[in-house]
Amino acid sequence: MPELKSPKDIQPHTLSLFYKRLATRERLVGRKMVRGALRPSTIKTYYSKLMAYFRWLEHFEYMDKGVTDKIPKPPEPVYEDERALSHEDISKLIATIGLHTMDDYLMFQRDMLIISFCIYSGLRRRELLGLQIQDIDLRSKTIRVNAKTSKSKKNRFIPLHPELLHQVESHLKERRLRSLKCPYIIISTTKDAQLSIYGLKHWVERYRKLSGVRFHIHQTRHTFACSLAQSGADIATIMKALGHSTTRMTERYLRSITPEQARGYIEKLSY
Repeated sequence: MPELKSPKDIQPHTLSLFYKRLATRERLVGRKMVRGALRPSTIKTYYSKLMAYFRWLEHFEYMDKGVTDKIPKPPEPVYEDERALSHEDISKLIATIGLHTMDDYLMFQRDMLIISFCIYSGLRRRELLGLQIQDIDLRSKTIRVNAKTSKSKKNRFIPLHPELLHQVESHLKERRLRSLKCPYIIISTTKDAQLSIYGLKHWVERYRKLSGVRFHIHQTRHTFACSLAQSGADIATIMKALGHSTTRMTERYLRSITPEQARGYIEKLSY
């Protein structure tokens, strides 16, 4: 927007013009250069970030008061994409892990723990990589998500699924046999150290290629949330498990549930 020489040049129509100009220029989306209309979710993101900046400018009188109140808010994005993984997708990933780690038992355990912590606990990437042995209470069957790795900066506790409990116990036993000292649960298979964020990225790329399932770690959080909802969990319980502060964010995670998936629950109703 070269015509904007100072913050006072920002007017209510500025953002609309900004979106139109972005739609006419090439931009990198993933690995492709594209041109055309912006996604509603992208527009919403630009709006929220720029409005925060504009209000700061208003507060310190770099910009005329009241301009931000006149800037129209973009409509809420209508999400129609299926964000949660299907049972078939999960089965493919688990089978692929088994088939491609047969010669390395520690790698098999580690890779199964990654997918299991994701689908049975809904951990974020940073929470998963930051999980330490001391955060797993085998006696009470509970996972503690440390405030230091949590997005909310608060500790939260998640019940340990029986399958995940069995995997953790087996993994810890194998690590004792190998005299490994790393305090983190998810470790590198080439050295006795915590798996890095780049290592996790490589893990995702590896199993995307091998399984044919296009997925990412955050997508498994949606899977966890939807699975809880379909099992009858109320939204407040799901909110606590995911570590959200309000149910509004949780509702976004449940958008993958289609009306057809409610059929079984509706047919079981009886009065």
